[in-house]
Amino acid sequence: MRVAEIDAKTEGTFFRCLHDEVPQDPRVTENRREWYNRFKSKGLHAKVLIADNGDVVGLCQYLPIEHSPFEGKDLAAILCTWIHGYEHHIGNQQGKGYGRFLLEHVEKDATSSGMKGIAAWGKDFPYWNPISFYEHMGYTRADSEGSNVLAWKAFDKSAQAPKIKRRPPPKPGSQDKVVVTAFVCGWCSSEMDSCLSAQEALNGIDDLAEFSRIDISSAPSISGSLYLDDEPYKPDGPPFTIEELRNDVIKAHGKKNPQRR
Repeated sequence: MRVAEIDAKTEGTFFRCLHDEVPQDPRVTENRREWYNRFKSKGLHAKVLIADNGDVVGLCQYLPIEHSPFEGKDLAAILCTWIHGYEHHIGNQQGKGYGRFLLEHVEKDATSSGMKGIAAWGKDFPYWNPISFYEHMGYTRADSEGSNVLAWKAFDKSAQAPKIKRRPPPKPGSQDKVVVTAFVCGWCSSEMDSCLSAQEALNGIDDLAEFSRIDISSAPSISGSLYLDDEPYKPDGPPFTIEELRNDVIKAHGKKNPQRR
């Protein structure tokens, strides 16, 4: 197996987060490609892990921490690491040492680039991007915000621990409408998916809610990507459906306007 920077052959798989069984949505892909092109000159690496049989079984993207959702200096910041964990398509590839192989590659690359350590974030639960993986690999917790945990590993004694950049929630809407706010950053396709789903969910209920899309590519964050007024909407999953969000918006409007029920 080998780790390689994405190319014309593998970028589609990377931009879809290994979901090759799903038809490509050009809006999501272009958003991801724009992010990649914009930050590649700033040190962004977009890597795929290719098994001996040619299958793309994993991915990772990382960049200098100064351009990441974290505060720090002279560290590499991992935005995401993912090994194909679905039963469909090429099957579940987790538990085969691929994650360790990929992370060790990133650590070697960061060391050779003069970084003093690596910061990586994950969730404080086991079913998606678990921080326990990094802890198993020798990383220690540095900061947390809700279920988001930032861990790090120092290569140099002078390295300083990173912190999560906090982003204030959006302001609540008026009494008349619920404001649905989507924060979008090109490194995460799920954020763009949520944004598009939110826009579709509001079709036909313009009198109850309004949509606001905020591009945070220049100031990325791992705080919630979707809000109903000033409350994060399902920040820890599971993924919501368009109909589910639509119903929750209607309920939120009813709570703000009980006289209109």
